[in-house]
Amino acid sequence: MISKVGVVFVAVLAMPALAEMQALDDDTLSSLSGQGGVYLSGEFSINKDGGVLWSKPASNNPGTWTAGQRSCATAGASTPENCGMRVAIRSEADGGWYVLDNLKGVFSFEGLTLRTRTINSGFNGDGAAFNQDVLEFGLPNEMKFKDGSFAFGVANQGGWQNKSLSVANSGNPSYQQTNIFSAKIDGTIRMQGNVLIFPQN
Repeated sequence: MISKVGVVFVAVLAMPALAEMQALDDDTLSSLSGQGGVYLSGEFSINKDGGVLWSKPASNNPGTWTAGQRSCATAGASTPENCGMRVAIRSEADGGWYVLDNLKGVFSFEGLTLRTRTINSGFNGDGAAFNQDVLEFGLPNEMKFKDGSFAFGVANQGGWQNKSLSVANSGNPSYQQTNIFSAKIDGTIRMQGNVLIFPQN
């Protein structure tokens, strides 16, 4: 009973602290300054535990995999590894595919900003003639990567296919993919500067 009375008493004491909003006069407003923009921080993970397209097989031998299995372990590895996200782009109707493969990991950033900025000077004299607002993306103070990896390559098909299996077993012996480079990233990258996006009339 005492605790209930105490809570009510505290609530009654707190009520007079709430004040109504009041309009500010011109003199008060002229002494204030403000700044618009957005400050963003976040963390996201991409297929850090594998994706939904393929399950992890028991071995690294493609000849033993079923239609829905794939390992992205490096050649000669003793244990299989889950695969990350795959993005494939073809620039011509009859051309090959550019592939960003096995993209996965945890990525976090702090201090990405977004605001408008007036360009009316600088840029070797072009700024004065431009005299318009642009979007300014301030690069984050730091980006952290944990167990990040990706591979960039070219392929003759957009979707990955097991060339060690026959077509009857949901494979494709004619499938070819050549990885140009791959990377594994762990650590922190410190960044400075910004990116400006100019409107086009």
